[in-house]
Amino acid sequence: MFGKKSTSNPQALAQRIRKVAETASFVPADLAVGQRELRAPAFKPGTLTFQGGERVAVIVKNVSRSGARVEFVRSDRLPERVMLTEPLQGLNTWAYVAWQTIGVAGLKFVAKK
Repeated sequence: MFGKKSTSNPQALAQRIRKVAETASFVPADLAVGQRELRAPAFKPGTLTFQGGERVAVIVKNVSRSGARVEFVRSDRLPERVMLTEPLQGLNTWAYVAWQTIGVAGLKFVAKK
């Protein structure tokens, strides 16, 4: 295609796929393989509060001992650290935004010392 020679080598492709499959994936130190915490479905209203005081209404979709998944109506990025408040389950804790897409975020609760 586009003037390039087609050099199809099925053995080379199979070797590259094996190499990728053998590469260890990243696993956070606090979650060993097979030890993912169970998440309880919640679907309850909550609030994210930023360190500057701004608040965003969210729906807490599920919760575990170490984090939560929230959905919200917002297109810009959340800050790195937020406070999640959900009065029905008694949540009032700081959390790091572990991942985020448009309107959905995964939070990892800050460990209490």
